[in-house]
Amino acid sequence: MPETPHAVQPPPPHPVDAEEMRKRLTSRVLRKFFGYGATFALMAVGPPLLVQSKALDGQWHWVVYVTAPFTGVGIIGLLAVLFNLLPSAVVITRACRKALRQYAFDEFWPQVEKKSGKRSKRGRPTLTLRMKNTEGGRSPLMQVIEVPSRGVWRDPWPEGIENGVWVAGDLPFGAVAFVPSSGALLLMRPEKWDRLAPERKLAGADRNARAERAGIARRVF
Repeated sequence: MPETPHAVQPPPPHPVDAEEMRKRLTSRVLRKFFGYGATFALMAVGPPLLVQSKALDGQWHWVVYVTAPFTGVGIIGLLAVLFNLLPSAVVITRACRKALRQYAFDEFWPQVEKKSGKRSKRGRPTLTLRMKNTEGGRSPLMQVIEVPSRGVWRDPWPEGIENGVWVAGDLPFGAVAFVPSSGALLLMRPEKWDRLAPERKLAGADRNARAERAGIARRVF
């Protein structure tokens, strides 16, 4: 059965420049993790504080037993945020900031094919995509991670990504993608990293030096 042709849309208005996005990125990540941290902290300390305050004495004493399990969930969640999610988020955020210091969002890819990936050990799928331009050229198969990442209960794909992305970077090394329809930011690297090693070697001294300064000359994730 022939594949249905993809209607190519004209490029949307250019997104914010790379330097402005770089400055905003850290605050975006911090706001998300402060939200997670505050939620789990409230779950962890809320029930014990209610017990100590004796506000639930008398006919409301049963509420203590109902809210007690939230304490354990809150403690586990807070530890996961501090010692598991936050360190990896710092590494990915730093990689994005370095890349956006060296590259601009100067290329729009109007077609994005979402590929099915393997499910990671943490339960989230490993997302891969392939981009196409208006001339029929195709990008390498790219593995992507959103910055900041989404909760495991949400659709892992940013809304509207199939309608195209702006790209800042050098695809054989890696890049940062901006999804205009949702404002999502993605860090990308070639899914077959080792297979593109010859292409990176032939890229020339200037491109390799720039990728080195951007922190994408080596595999980031």
